[in-house]
Amino acid sequence: MNKIEEDPILGRFFDTPQKKAKWLFRIKIAYIIWIIFVIIGIISLAIYIYLN
Repeated sequence: MNKIEEDPILGRFFDTPQKKAKWLFRIKIAYIIWIIFVIIGIISLAIYIYLN
């Protein structure tokens, strides 16, 4: 199994522990925002179906 630091394209973003921590934090925030949008979408769809 290869490490992400050894990847020719993504390796430059994860080559130091500080960069890796910064990008992992950004990925976690993006994932949380994505979950929030999915929940809002499901609620909106349920309200739309309920009202029609």
